[in-house]
Amino acid sequence: MKKSQAITIQLVLLVAGTVGWVWQGTVLKGDGMLDHEPNILHLKRSPFGRTLALAMRGPVDVYWHRGEVHDHLEGEACAHGCEHAHGPECASGCDHDHGGEHEGDLTDQFLAFQEEISPEAHDPEHASEEEPPQEFKGLRLFLLDRIDVMRTDYYSRTNHRVDTRFHKAYIMGEAQKRLAVSYKMDPSNLSGYGAYFLFLSEALARVEEQEGEDHVITIRRRAAHTLAHTTLEYCLSLRDEAPAMITAATAAHDCIQIVLEAPEPDRTLASEYLRLLDGTLHQYQVLKTEMIEEGTWVRFPESRRTEMEKAHSLVRMLRKVDHEMMGRLTERTPEPGSPPKS
Repeated sequence: MKKSQAITIQLVLLVAGTVGWVWQGTVLKGDGMLDHEPNILHLKRSPFGRTLALAMRGPVDVYWHRGEVHDHLEGEACAHGCEHAHGPECASGCDHDHGGEHEGDLTDQFLAFQEEISPEAHDPEHASEEEPPQEFKGLRLFLLDRIDVMRTDYYSRTNHRVDTRFHKAYIMGEAQKRLAVSYKMDPSNLSGYGAYFLFLSEALARVEEQEGEDHVITIRRRAAHTLAHTTLEYCLSLRDEAPAMITAATAAHDCIQIVLEAPEPDRTLASEYLRLLDGTLHQYQVLKTEMIEEGTWVRFPESRRTEMEKAHSLVRMLRKVDHEMMGRLTERTPEPGSPPKS
């Protein structure tokens, strides 16, 4: 065989193999068979992963607010470009701490702080009554304060210009990644799921009532529905855990709202979600009663019990609204046939 013929055959086989590989890869990707989410050290959905999910709330909030941790007063709104997290562009007279005076070596600052609060460093005769000497509360609290300052400096903006559209999209994308990681560590965590779902809902609200965004709205609504449905299915596998049941009830309500807000609501699917909402609320109440009788309810931290009770009260009110919406929808467009089995 001539050398040219051998090269031609090799090229034909190479091209055929490449085409076949691309075609088959496209089919596999479309079916989701190439999707892979590694579970490093099996942290996701593990007891330690649940602890990490709780610990990740702060860092996500710090990143979203450009390094600042702050609590809003009741009724106070917080937009994406809120004025709490100022960078070097902040005007003079600002009443919050920029962290600029904390620059320097950590060891030197710690020693300087010790000298500052030592009795020898203050003259009792000239000490000001309005500014008492600072009290050293321990190395741990000092280091935690330093970590907050460094985190603020790291995430604070250094650009004097207003955020561009692409930078805002980048911030939203990075915040979504952090929320997704926290959610995957423990899908049954009410705060982790709620923050992630509300973020998707916020992203949906940013494009509504704009021209040419119908396709984007459809994709984001599908993503929010998928998140709520996946959470509901996972929590239903943990029927012996009260926190999972209250999260399942919240996810069921979110699914109902998404289905009923669709241009053509699927009343059969909404009825099934409503049945699951009723069942999970009932199961939560049963588990709570059993735990109170056994004396195990107090093993939950007080903050966790308060969170679940507030969520339970809210979902119970939303459940009434869901039943009313389904009732009005059924009266307006009656559907023949028997209702779904309970």
